[in-house]
Amino acid sequence: MNKIERIKAEKDGLDVYDALMRAAEEGWQTLDADDEARLKWYGLYPHNTKDGFYMLRTKVVQGVLSADQAAVMASIAEDFGRGIIDCTTRQCFQIHWITLDDIPEIFRRLDECGLTTKGACGDITRNVVGCTLAGIGHEQIADGHATAEAVHRHFLGNRLYSNLPRKFKISITGCAEDCARGLINDVALSGAVHEDGTAGFNLRVGGGLSSHPRFARALDVFVAPQEAPEVIEGVVAIFRDSEENRAKRGKARIKFLVDQLGPDEFRAELERRLGHEVRRAAPQQPDMKGHDHIGAQPQLDGAHSAVGFCVPVGRLRAAQLAEFARLAQEYASTPEVRLTHQQNVLLANIPDERVEELMAEPLAQELSPRPTLFTRGMQSCTGKEFCGLAKVHTKERAMEISAFLDEHVTSGTDGEAVGRAYGEDFRLHFAGCSSSCAQHQIGDIGIEGVLKKVEGEFVEAMDIRIGGRLGPDPRFGQHVIRKIPHWDLNETLLRIFTLYETNHDEGETFRDFAARTPAEWWTGQLTPEEVEA
Repeated sequence: MNKIERIKAEKDGLDVYDALMRAAEEGWQTLDADDEARLKWYGLYPHNTKDGFYMLRTKVVQGVLSADQAAVMASIAEDFGRGIIDCTTRQCFQIHWITLDDIPEIFRRLDECGLTTKGACGDITRNVVGCTLAGIGHEQIADGHATAEAVHRHFLGNRLYSNLPRKFKISITGCAEDCARGLINDVALSGAVHEDGTAGFNLRVGGGLSSHPRFARALDVFVAPQEAPEVIEGVVAIFRDSEENRAKRGKARIKFLVDQLGPDEFRAELERRLGHEVRRAAPQQPDMKGHDHIGAQPQLDGAHSAVGFCVPVGRLRAAQLAEFARLAQEYASTPEVRLTHQQNVLLANIPDERVEELMAEPLAQELSPRPTLFTRGMQSCTGKEFCGLAKVHTKERAMEISAFLDEHVTSGTDGEAVGRAYGEDFRLHFAGCSSSCAQHQIGDIGIEGVLKKVEGEFVEAMDIRIGGRLGPDPRFGQHVIRKIPHWDLNETLLRIFTLYETNHDEGETFRDFAARTPAEWWTGQLTPEEVEA
């Protein structure tokens, strides 16, 4: 039994609450190492400095907050987190610099506004993600948000499923595009209409990234909305009961179980646990494009719009989040603040006649709904600033990279040509390590932080992948060059875009060029020539 399995066997992660409250009163040093590991079940991770500061993650189901909830999160960040709050790729909030003595007050504020940190981290079902515009934007096949809320409530604090082999990520979307990145989740429900006319979801299982990426596999199962909690519970139970998954921490995700069983055997086991046969999947799947929801987008009612604001590398000042809450109250017919998978913020339910007025607000000049190309496309994890796994610093460096590329790649090129070449959904993802919190394997260009020995000293360096994408023809990016010293990264990226611009066919986008160009070609072009002595 590995260390983490022993810790969970001795005491459930949810049972750490009393020890957490004692530590809040008596000091963080009173926590033993095992209980500190269990704090994850309440959304708390120690900073890599191990000096009494913590990161706190709050669940936000499908990224949908009331304006009042957003204001509470801003107050917590301002009062206890040095005025900074991070948006995550799973539509959550993270606040750093938290000390345990403030946890009782933080939990009180969250509880009063209907938010929770329970299950935000740890080997448990995590935040349920979905379409940012659920119920208001895309053509909705099924009510993904209502289904996600039902699944969230079903698992919240459920001790039958609070000791899983590893974390478990759920994506539910009822829209036609499936912009909730279901292909890289442990379980994904995607909007579909069964041949009997029922609006619901098709089921996929076993997606995930990190060092062994997999796309979720279709189980040929259709799920009606009211069936979703039971069906997902069956999937989670199969995972929970897999002792083989618990044997090795590095292979404890459900994707490895799906590898072993295959979709057909997995479906048969699901039917056995449910006690009945399941309906087979709808004949058509949604088109998995994925969108970042930046800018103004018309809502279904024909009278309102949603406006997405670009938050560079997902980092907000508390004052900016408070302003989003105020703007939602002032402009929106139903005041909401929504978080996206691309670490951005969206205000929904804006009357069409007030959209331009909203986009002229001072906050829109800081966090533009009309951002530059690479600022828009950049996604990054926490990095070495706080994370003990990260090899490199990411947030500030990602902003530097975006600014550099926005200046050099688009300079001298008209905006229309840039749009054709790269498109508004161009993705540049920067991860601090192989864990892939920044999802670098699915970026058009993915950067992963590593270390490289130079003149006897380890320095920050980066591996680069090209060609990742979701959509109808999903692919993981392939390594094209490894261990680029950090001082050469900007020029290497610029070289990649120059290679595209000088070699692509007429009208061919970067994504299409990358899809047909072998990794070996990129490697040959990007590898520095050896200089003879």
